Amino acid sequence: MKVLLCTDGYPTADAALEVVLYRPWAEGTEVRVVAVIGPLHDLLGRLVGVPGVDQVARKAHAQLEEDTKQVLNKYVSRLAAKFGAANVSSNLVAGHPGEKIVHEAKTWDADTIVLGAHGRNSSGEFLFGSVPEYVLSHAPCPVEILRATTTSAMVSEIEKQEPIEEDKYLITLDDSHGSADVMSEVLGRKWPENARFKVITAIEPLPFQAYSGLGPWEGSGNEEFAELVRKTVEAERESASLILDSAVARLKEAFPSAEVTAEMVEGYAKDRLLGYAREWPADLIVMGSHGRRGFVEFVLGSVSKATAMHAPCSVLVVRNPHLKPTVPPASTASAGNT
Repeated sequence: MKVLLCTDGYPTADAALEVVLYRPWAEGTEVRVVAVIGPLHDLLGRLVGVPGVDQVARKAHAQLEEDTKQVLNKYVSRLAAKFGAANVSSNLVAGHPGEKIVHEAKTWDADTIVLGAHGRNSSGEFLFGSVPEYVLSHAPCPVEILRATTTSAMVSEIEKQEPIEEDKYLITLDDSHGSADVMSEVLGRKWPENARFKVITAIEPLPFQAYSGLGPWEGSGNEEFAELVRKTVEAERESASLILDSAVARLKEAFPSAEVTAEMVEGYAKDRLLGYAREWPADLIVMGSHGRRGFVEFVLGSVSKATAMHAPCSVLVVRNPHLKPTVPPASTASAGNT
């Protein structure tokens, strides 16, 4: 297992580090910490245009580079205690963060990319909506967007007398190739012994259906059409039941000490998934990058993208290998490698 851990030096990146340190991993797992800093001097020089500001910006950039190296050293030191010094490395890269992270994942042949949900890059740009979104859409491997536990989730777990640490994994499935990849990813990883898996699948309304009944067609007298809709929905429920039963059996076999439950929910997948993650509450959502209905926004499926952006917890998006990601070439040399 090769884990690419990305940091920008902000507290959310530290939260991602803590999750990596907490989780069990397969023996021999390698971790590379990567940090990307943009050309701060060029940016400020263009924006301000005042004589001498470029020199000041270059000094600031050098200081930023030095500070980032210290952050990398801190990460490497802590990770080495868990994974062994020989299995931990770091890389300080100059350029566009999203592009460089994807390039690093490709050239290092990473099995998963881990990054915090929020933060800023060296030019002060908020990361979500830019870096994580880019990485999710172009990564050649699964991507984890890690968030610290929210206050509401902590209160909920305390009230239920449940542990606050990560142990509740919400797995979303349908009948697509992507869901097969999700199960392979989950079954191929190590999880805490007290892990609790909840597998859900959503029965979405048909395009011509409302949440209840048959929408404008209900009571129209077209009984043949109404019966067709009922049979379609029933077939979807039967398929969903088989998917859930199979997933539960495989998870119980692979993780005998884990608690495994399943539930079929009705409604639009994005809304139901986010609501369920808050209500349970989940520590990590595991989902595919594309669903069976093929709703695609650019490269990343809309449900996956919306969940990664708005989820109250961490999200693992398993890239669908049947869709070839676009990996941009590296345009700037690395600033350092340890």
